[in-house]
Amino acid sequence: MSIFEDFEVQFFFAKNKQLFVRCPCRRALAHLHEFDEASAHHMLCHMLGHLLDIKTGQPTLNESNETISAINQDDLEDELRYVYNDLQNPQLKAARRVDGNVDPGDGPEFRDFGPEQQDCYGADARAELMAEAIRAYLLDPNYLKTVAPNVAARIRAAVNPNPEVNRILQFN
Repeated sequence: MSIFEDFEVQFFFAKNKQLFVRCPCRRALAHLHEFDEASAHHMLCHMLGHLLDIKTGQPTLNESNETISAINQDDLEDELRYVYNDLQNPQLKAARRVDGNVDPGDGPEFRDFGPEQQDCYGADARAELMAEAIRAYLLDPNYLKTVAPNVAARIRAAVNPNPEVNRILQFN
C-alpha cells in the first residue's frame, strides 16, 4: 500500500469521516491519485497539519460548545492569516506565476484571502489556518520562521515535547 493509500484509509475509517469535512484538501483525498505529485504532497502535508494540531493541541471549546483539541492560537491570528493568504490566495498564486516577486501588498486582490472564502468558519477556519501553517513549516521551515515567527514558536512548543509525536517529528 502506498503512503497515499494509507493516508486515505486513515481518513475514511468510519470513526474519522467527520474529521475536517470542510477542509478543501480533505475533500480531495479520495482523488489524490489524480493529482500531480507536488499537489498530492501539498494536500498530504496539510492533512498532517490537521492531525498534528489535534494530536498536540490542548482541549478547548468550539462554537458548538464541544471539546476539541487544538494548538493555542491566542495572539497569532495576524500571522496565521498572512501565511494562509500568502500560500492559498488563487489570485496571488496566478500573479506569481507571471512575476514571482508579486507581494500581497501589491493590490487588494492579493490580500485577505482566508478559509472563509472556502466555506470554513469558526473552529473550522481556525483549524485550516493552523493546518496550513504546519504544512508551511513541514515544507519550508525558514519561510514560516521568517514570516510568522510566533506561529513557528507555538508549533514547536506544542509538537516537540509531545512524546506521541516527537519520536517521529521535531520542528527546529
